[in-house]
Amino acid sequence: MKLNLLYLLALLFCPVYMATAQDKVNMKFGKPAKEEVQMTAYAAEPDAEAVVLCRLTEVEYSIQQTGYLVDYREKIRIKVLKPSGARYAKVVIPYLKNTPIDSRNNSSKLLLKVNATGNNSVSSSFDEQAGAMTTADLDRYSEESIEDLKATAYNLQGTKVVKSAMKKDAVAEKKIDEQHYQVEFTVPDVKEGTVIEYEYTLHSELFWLLHDWFAQYEIPVAYAKLDMNIPRYLLFDLEEHGIQRLISTCESGTMRYKLESDPLAAPTIVPSNHYICVGRNLAGVKKSDGVWSMQDNCAGITANLKHYSMRGAAVVDYTKTWEQIDEMVLESEDLGKQLSEHSPLAGELKEAKIAEIADQRERAEAVAKLVFNKVAWNGRYEMSPANTEETLKSQGGSNVDINMLLLQSLKDAGLTAAPVMLRMRNQGKLSVEFPAVQKYTTFIVAVVLPQGNLYLDASSTDGHFNALAEVLQAEKARLVLKDKKCQWVNLQQAAKK
Repeated sequence: MKLNLLYLLALLFCPVYMATAQDKVNMKFGKPAKEEVQMTAYAAEPDAEAVVLCRLTEVEYSIQQTGYLVDYREKIRIKVLKPSGARYAKVVIPYLKNTPIDSRNNSSKLLLKVNATGNNSVSSSFDEQAGAMTTADLDRYSEESIEDLKATAYNLQGTKVVKSAMKKDAVAEKKIDEQHYQVEFTVPDVKEGTVIEYEYTLHSELFWLLHDWFAQYEIPVAYAKLDMNIPRYLLFDLEEHGIQRLISTCESGTMRYKLESDPLAAPTIVPSNHYICVGRNLAGVKKSDGVWSMQDNCAGITANLKHYSMRGAAVVDYTKTWEQIDEMVLESEDLGKQLSEHSPLAGELKEAKIAEIADQRERAEAVAKLVFNKVAWNGRYEMSPANTEETLKSQGGSNVDINMLLLQSLKDAGLTAAPVMLRMRNQGKLSVEFPAVQKYTTFIVAVVLPQGNLYLDASSTDGHFNALAEVLQAEKARLVLKDKKCQWVNLQQAAKK
C-alpha cells in the first residue's frame, strides 16, 4: 500500500505535537472550553476543514438471568474550522434490527447455528444451572436501538457563546434493508467556527457481536478513547488496526450481577476484563487510489468472540479455524443446503443439451447465458441467498440470489462449481489471522476446471468470466468445496487474466 511522502512525514511529527497537547483534553461535555470555541486552526494539520477534539466511547455489559446486554455510549465533539467542514453537522448512526436466526442477509447466523459443543444449540438465554444456551430464545436477542440522543451547536457571537440544541423532530430513522437501519440527523446552526457536540447510546441485544471501533476519520482526531468493561464469561480476541498505533491496556475489573428471579438477593460481584484504548493526535486519513476502505489505514479495534460461559459453567468455545468455518458454510440452511439441490432450470438445461457440450468452458458459458436470460440483478450485494425457485419466479434478485441459481445450474450441467466467500473491498480487508464467519459479506461463483478456475458474479451480467466488479476483487477469498478441498484464492489476480 503506497502512502505519499507528506503523509508519512506528518505521522513522524505527530508524537512531537502529542507530547505538548496530551494534557489539554476537555472530556466534559455540555460546555466547550474557551480555547475550543475560539480555535481557528488545528496546529497539527493547519489545512484541516474540521477536527474531532474529543471522542469518548464506553462499552458496558450488563448481566441478566436471560443473558447479556451491551450498551455503547458515544460522546463526540467536533470543531468546524472551514466552511466546508460544516458537512460534519450531518450524522448517520447505523444499527441492526430484526436479526433472528432465520433472517436473510445475516452472515452471523452461520456462526450461531453451530457451536463447539456439537449440539447445535446457541442462543442468548441461559440456564442458571447448566449455563447452556438454547435457540428458542435467540429471536428475543436480535435488535439494537439508539437511545438518549442529543446534539448541540455552540457558536461564538461577540464574547457570548450561543447554544443551539437539536429538536427531536430533526431525527429520522431510515431502513436500509431488513437487517440494517440507521438514524440520521443534522446538528442545527453549524458553520465555520462552530463547536458540535452529540452523544447517544446504542443499546444492543447482540451480545456476541462487538462493533468495530475506529479512532480515525478523514479529518484529524485530537483525542479518542475506547473504554470497555466485559465480564470474563465473555472472552474476545482483539485485533488492532492502522498505521498510527493506539495506547492499549487491559486490567482486571469487576461488575455487579443481580439475579432477576430473586430481586431481594444481594448483587454478586463478577470479574471482568477492563480494556482502555487511547489515540492522540491522529492524522486525518484521506481516501487514496488503490485503497477501497479507509478503515484499512485507520487506527482501531475489532473483536471476535473467542468463548463464553455463565456462572461457573463449562466454557463454550467459539474460536473457529477457517476449516471449521468452511464446514459451517456447507452445512448452513440457506447456502449449504441449496448447494445440494437441483436447479429449477434443470429441465431447460436438459432440453438445450447443455450438458453434452464437450468443452467445459463453453458449457459454463452456455449455462451462464441461460441463467442471465431468465433473471436480472437488482443492483444489491448480499450474503444470504433466497430460494432459487423464488428467484426464478421473481425474475431477479441480489447477486447471491442469482449466484445460487448459477451454482445449481452449473452442477446440473455436470460442472464442478462452488461458492467463493469474500469480504467486499469497500468493507475492509479480510483478516485471515482471525477466523470469523461474520467477516464475509457476499459470495461469487467459481467453476473449477483443470486448466484453472473461472469466476463469475451476477453483477457481471455480460456473462464474461473473471470480469468481476472491482469491489469484488478481493486479494483473499475462500473457495469452499466439499471434502475439505477448500483453498484461498486471489480474485484480484484472476480479474487480470
